[in-house]
Amino acid sequence: MSTLSRRSVLIAGIGGAAALAGAGTAYGLVEKDVLPGRYRLAPYLGRCGSMPPLPKVAPGAVEQGEFRSPAGRARVLIGHPGAVTKGLPVVVMLHGSDGDARTPFDTYGVQYHLAAAARRGVAPFAVAAIDDWADEGWGPSPVITRNLLPFLRDRGLSTTRIGLLGWSIGGRGALLLASALGPGRVAAVAAASPALSGGDVTALAGGVGRVPASLTCGRDDAFAIPTKDLLARLRAARRAEVTGGIHPGCHDAAFRRRMLPDQIAFLGRHLARA
Repeated sequence: MSTLSRRSVLIAGIGGAAALAGAGTAYGLVEKDVLPGRYRLAPYLGRCGSMPPLPKVAPGAVEQGEFRSPAGRARVLIGHPGAVTKGLPVVVMLHGSDGDARTPFDTYGVQYHLAAAARRGVAPFAVAAIDDWADEGWGPSPVITRNLLPFLRDRGLSTTRIGLLGWSIGGRGALLLASALGPGRVAAVAAASPALSGGDVTALAGGVGRVPASLTCGRDDAFAIPTKDLLARLRAARRAEVTGGIHPGCHDAAFRRRMLPDQIAFLGRHLARA
């Protein structure tokens, strides 16, 4: 082999090793959130987990209704833990940005989880979801308190103190509404994968701290850091019970369905006290 060819092979080998080392370094930086991309890589690395099966129980009843609001007709779906549909406390469920009132029941099977929880001895409650719960800034619309709660009361549900449940932007909405209404109206709030910003954490730390809260987020979710920060602030304040944490998973329905049994148990416990 000539001197030139040996030199070419040597240079190519060094270049390849450097490229591999560079790729490894870049991956390490992505993992540490120094470079963007970790959350986009997670599904391809098998870090999100699969969708868990629904509980093997007969689902609770789901009924649909509607009411008139200033914005027009609003669709409401109400899920029950079993045959009893009157006199139960209620949890208002706020869907994500790409969902609607059917999402909690079609995607997450809330009616199955309610029935399974009742079998385990969790105090029963109903879950109500409404289309387009948010205002233009993705905060909770006044239609929830002005129209939805009276509608649910007329259906025989107890709305004196309610529970709140939300996922993604709906999780943020549930926390905002809990902060605004306070413990006099909200027995507990649960949010999974809440779409929080740093500014939200500061604004919510005081108001939500008065309400028992369960916050969970996937480790490979872009909202894990603000969720962790809000959890730390709420726990430091020690004003009400705070549960949850950062667990393996991503910003997807699989993670939220895995969190649902614990959230239902948490909400049931506090609604029973209310």
